[in-house]
Amino acid sequence: MARTKPYGGSDLSKFITYRIAELKPRKSQAEIASEAGFINPNMLSMIKAGTTKLALDRVTDLARALDTDPARLFRMAMLQSGHETTRPVVDEVFGTLVSRNEVDWVKAIREASGETDPTLTARARVAIRGIFGK
Repeated sequence: MARTKPYGGSDLSKFITYRIAELKPRKSQAEIASEAGFINPNMLSMIKAGTTKLALDRVTDLARALDTDPARLFRMAMLQSGHETTRPVVDEVFGTLVSRNEVDWVKAIREASGETDPTLTARARVAIRGIFGK
């Protein structure tokens, strides 16, 4: 019987696939799985393939093993897991989850604005989108 891939094509499965490939010169997928505390070294293959999801309690260890931001990985894991009702609660309790890189953007905006708490205008939104070619 063919195994279904309910999480295949998710941002998380794509990101983990990409990140493992990036780290390949330094460590193997089996080493990453071990560093993340997975008993079954095949767990990362199953997450990449979309046959299983990443449990939220494994996010911080996997983020450490992948040398990536845990908030970013947590956001992707929540979306992959279909936590449509959990995400708003997390946002309400903790605020929007912000990655380390996003924190750097906020700091740059504060510095550039002279700590004036500028409103995001239509012009500023267009400028930001332009930075990313959108």
